Amino acid sequence: MPTEVITALIAGFVTLVTSIGTWHFSAKKDRDKTREDLIKQLNAYYEKNREAITDIRQNDLQEIRDDVTDMAASLQSKIAVIEEQIRTLSTRVEKHNQVIERTYKLEQAVADLRDK
Repeated sequence: MPTEVITALIAGFVTLVTSIGTWHFSAKKDRDKTREDLIKQLNAYYEKNREAITDIRQNDLQEIRDDVTDMAASLQSKIAVIEEQIRTLSTRVEKHNQVIERTYKLEQAVADLRDK
């Protein structure tokens, strides 16, 4: 490759990297400014409506407490049912495994008798 082509490629690459870097850092400044403006607006809104927000929070908190209490009671009963189902299933699995073991022993005994 001629030297001029290589030089042109390198110069183009450097220009591209410089452009990308400039774009990235200028976009970051814009993002930071937008973030700061939004935070200022949110704080101003909160200060303006602090009392109303506090009242809503208290009402919401009581409703949330009531909902959580109801859900906890519901979950307790569902957990009890699931635990009973697991115990029943475990018993069935154990009985099934015993049948399999006995069947295997019988098959082994029949195979031994055939061999004699």
